[in-house]
Amino acid sequence: MVATIWKGPSVRSAPPSRLRSLTALTAVLLPALALSGTSAGATPDGHGHKPVRLSGASPFAGCAPGALDGKMADGAIEPQLAADPGDPRRIAAVWPQDRQRGVVLAVTRDGGTSWKRTVVPHLTRCSGGRYDYADEPAVTFTADGALLVTGGLAMADGSASAGLSIRSDDGGRTWTRPAVIIEETDPARGGVASGPAVADPRDPDVLYVVTPRFPAAERTRNDAWISRSTDGGRSWQPPTLVVDAGDRHLVSGHRLTVLDDGTLVDVHTLVRFGEGPITNRLTLQAVRSTDAGRTWSEPVKVADLRTRFLFQDPESGEQVSHTTSLLSDTAVDRRTGRIHVAWQDSRFTDGAVDSVAVAASDDGGRTWSTPGKVNRTPSGIPLPNQQAFTVALAVGDDGTVAVSHSDFRHNDTGEALLTDRWLVRCRPEPADCTSDAATWRETRLTPTSYDMRRAPGIPDEASPRGYFLGERMGLVATGRGFTAAWAVPDAPGRAAVHVSTP
Repeated sequence: MVATIWKGPSVRSAPPSRLRSLTALTAVLLPALALSGTSAGATPDGHGHKPVRLSGASPFAGCAPGALDGKMADGAIEPQLAADPGDPRRIAAVWPQDRQRGVVLAVTRDGGTSWKRTVVPHLTRCSGGRYDYADEPAVTFTADGALLVTGGLAMADGSASAGLSIRSDDGGRTWTRPAVIIEETDPARGGVASGPAVADPRDPDVLYVVTPRFPAAERTRNDAWISRSTDGGRSWQPPTLVVDAGDRHLVSGHRLTVLDDGTLVDVHTLVRFGEGPITNRLTLQAVRSTDAGRTWSEPVKVADLRTRFLFQDPESGEQVSHTTSLLSDTAVDRRTGRIHVAWQDSRFTDGAVDSVAVAASDDGGRTWSTPGKVNRTPSGIPLPNQQAFTVALAVGDDGTVAVSHSDFRHNDTGEALLTDRWLVRCRPEPADCTSDAATWRETRLTPTSYDMRRAPGIPDEASPRGYFLGERMGLVATGRGFTAAWAVPDAPGRAAVHVSTP
């Protein structure tokens, strides 16, 4: 959410960029900036799990404000999660904090009982780096147990943007210097961003990151690229093209899956510019590569994205994280190779409100099933309170499919906009989880409803505008279980990150 592309139906962008050379980066170990240790404040919620607040006091209080701070959300927002494939009790969470001035990491070695927070160094000027803002940080465990943090970095004046990675081999105590995944030095070419690193299950040293490029001018085409590392994220090969959106089209929200045979599948949203409602011009599509990202198939349709697009406070009409409606999430069942994708969709209510849809592919992304509804939001409440949004997806070792989302089901007409976070789970036997016969069981993640009207507010000239806690929230499989992370309002206008293992 560093900057905007265009007004009206807003789509994410990284700003245009000019970047000093970061070549010849070496793996010089640098001391971590340690914060307070074990997180506390667990609160039982009647479902057998205890949400824990992960974020703490500002680690960047002594850093001078940036020029775009007024358009950024205060506090800790949009957490992302990863679990160590060799030890599911080792879990990491990462998030941007304090108007995106830097990135904070929290790590647990005991399945979430205790956590250690650390500032990820050398990314922003507030953490010893050169950039003003960090966007969409993500964390990955490599096969040898190292932590790799990736993210988009940008200058406030639009003169530089890049995707960087930084690696820790000791759980966040020390870090290598950042490695460049992609960079842009010509503002006329637009800006670049970064997605999460995804590991190749066949080779512990091979990782991939999809890096979208956004146009400098409104309503023009963009593209997405992929970078490959063969040394565990210490360095990256030159990026290759994944997909070109085409004239007056835009691609965004990329989620990459690497199958057991090395096939790459990238699911993303295609936006077609033109006249008429934006809701008629959105498609989820997938592209495939069988040669390590060197060449890609033509796009195939996953589904029409029939979102309402704008999410609003049921009483005031204020917008709520509206760009989440353009995003999907993907996960693969390693037992079968089935790829799942989840997103917001209004097809189940004849266009009235967004629910949560899931589709699947059993042939490596070539074809996709008919979408099925998975959220359990009651249908007997007022339509505006049924809105479901900010979807995350994961698949457990036993094939259980899990989806987390937010909704307003407990909202009333009082002063607070009552909001909750939920987790639904489905075992794919005896019915497919995308079919009408599937059984989805629901768990409430938030002990009590929080007030969305206390969330950080993004001004109208920025994107995403309105109440904002993040475009994505975290969900990861931890063996046969799951861990979820989300942001809630802390003080008025400020957010905090919470985590739970239900």
